[in-house]
Amino acid sequence: MQSICHQPSSIKSRNRMKSATALLLTLCLSGPLVQAETALQSDISAELGALRATVEELRLMEDRLAVSESKVQAQEKYIKDLRAELDVTKMELLQYKEQAEEMGKKQTGGPKVAFSVALTGRVGPFNVETTLIYPKIITNIGNAYNTYTGFFTAPINGVYFFRFNAMDGRKNNHMGAALYKNNQRVLLNYAWNHWDDHEHVSNGIVLELSQGDVVHMRLPAWYSVTDLGEHYFNIFSGFLLFSM
Repeated sequence: MQSICHQPSSIKSRNRMKSATALLLTLCLSGPLVQAETALQSDISAELGALRATVEELRLMEDRLAVSESKVQAQEKYIKDLRAELDVTKMELLQYKEQAEEMGKKQTGGPKVAFSVALTGRVGPFNVETTLIYPKIITNIGNAYNTYTGFFTAPINGVYFFRFNAMDGRKNNHMGAALYKNNQRVLLNYAWNHWDDHEHVSNGIVLELSQGDVVHMRLPAWYSVTDLGEHYFNIFSGFLLFSM
């Protein structure tokens, strides 16, 4: 009977020991757990920081990629425009080539026109403007220049080039010449000879002529020109550039 009465006290004692032991274990384990939790939070924070940096880097890369794509699109458009311009230029060059070939065919199949004539001796001065007649024929392909009238007559519609030189050697005299298309003066070159020496003038022009138009040289009133032997100081020349 006595042992039975003391049994509850022993049980209580063991329970108190278990509680004390659990408390002791809790106290012993709480330090490492707190440290482990702190370390885990630090690792998580570091991982989050790295993840944010990665996300920011990806965002910057996306921005750069968008800019690069925009530049590529602009370059593609520029290249496309250049190709279009190149195509237009090729077409224009092809047209020019065809036109040149057509003009070449016309020129090859058309008449050959070219002349150079010269004065001999002294001409002028006269008290009225006078047509210059160049008697010396150097070249007269196509016979478009008339040695009797001094007129060049266009045999076909076309573009022609003309040039003349004039010279005089008399002191204190006007010298020069004028080029006429039909009855219209288109060029006049002159000089006053201050010295007893050769004075020269020259000029050239491109004219569009219709068949039958005439081009000739005139000596203005009171002007004079002089040639010495066969030096050909006074020349009148012209030729057909191309037909129209």
